[in-house]
Amino acid sequence: MQATQIEGVFTTVKVVDGRPEHLGLHIARLAESAGIVGLGTPDPAAVRRVVAAALEAAPLPLGRLRITWQGTEAAATVDPQAPHPDTTSVIRARAARDPQEPTVGAKTEALGAQGRGLVAWARAQGVGDTVLATTDGRLCEGATSNVFYVVEGELRTPTLSTGLLNGITRQLLLAAIDVHEADASYEVLHRADEIFLTSSLRGVQAVTVVDGRPVGSRPTGGPGPVTLAAARSLAALPTDD
Repeated sequence: MQATQIEGVFTTVKVVDGRPEHLGLHIARLAESAGIVGLGTPDPAAVRRVVAAALEAAPLPLGRLRITWQGTEAAATVDPQAPHPDTTSVIRARAARDPQEPTVGAKTEALGAQGRGLVAWARAQGVGDTVLATTDGRLCEGATSNVFYVVEGELRTPTLSTGLLNGITRQLLLAAIDVHEADASYEVLHRADEIFLTSSLRGVQAVTVVDGRPVGSRPTGGPGPVTLAAARSLAALPTDD
């Protein structure tokens, strides 16, 4: 009988002026993903050496560092990264997240490919990104991001029980600001006063339109006060570790 192939895992790190942000947290998450899918644990020192070599070979003012692990040795690549726009529009994803999938919580190559495909599909529909629901209709996450929203004056984000990927920026914000983890149906976004997406590359990005509906009642359609405060809190955090 043919053995089941184990998926590789990866993490994506923002690079500013040749320096990776929150590298220690990313290496820890890489190891966590490897454990979930049954790969051996990467040696953090060896990963850092691979990263240092990649950054030395490609010094960039703004870049995307991708670290991969398939069970034997780490690899790293660095590519130029254009800044994300301050705002975006989203629609409900054509796929749903199954919280019972065995690789839930791992940043696998398959998950990355799915996310890129969903973003490409969204852009073909004329919007910037997608947000997924779970198979039972709960709000989950963005295609390559986590989602936060404001209802009844409270900043909320879905819980890990939805099967979302616990992004580094999500972790940082949960520790830095007042956020309530709560589950709700996807449709909660239709009555949210503010919505924003987070990821290592984008930071905090306001959502101004969801499923064709404007978010909130601000005449300018820009980021709201809670979103701006979250972005300031993130920017104030140290990025070295």
